[in-house]
Amino acid sequence: MKNDCGLDIFISISLKYPELNAVKYQADQEKIFLELALKQDIDKRHKETFIRKLEDCLRIFHRLSSTWPSLMDLSFQENGGVSFLRVYRDINTLVEEEIELLLLMVREEFKDLLFQNDDRIILEDSVKKRLKKNLLSKINTGNLGATNFLAYRQEGRVLVFNS
Repeated sequence: MKNDCGLDIFISISLKYPELNAVKYQADQEKIFLELALKQDIDKRHKETFIRKLEDCLRIFHRLSSTWPSLMDLSFQENGGVSFLRVYRDINTLVEEEIELLLLMVREEFKDLLFQNDDRIILEDSVKKRLKKNLLSKINTGNLGATNFLAYRQEGRVLVFNS
């Protein structure tokens, strides 16, 4: 992998944002998938209105920051009384400020419905560097399947797997 900034973003957002239910990084395709869970089904009209509003805000953000994402897909998925907001983005133009804007909008719109682990994970840079080094070594060994990583939260911990 030539550019490891995608791995930096993956590690940082996986650890920093308890609202994110899951984060999947596909290094070989330079894509990232973010998922937020809401405690109930959201009606179709509310979902459509929110996605339109979110897309408009993100377009303005990108225009102001002079970035043009090659991939930005936002959707809702329903599963057993839980709604999942799914965001697919190219890793090359994604920055943490965009994720913060996304989360701010989700918190405003769905504040009482958002599943989130209240434990903020605070790690020293040395731990983040070790995690990055470990993941980079898996990518660089050329093992099949070692370019896709999935992070999710469980009981106050962030678990990272090859996916």
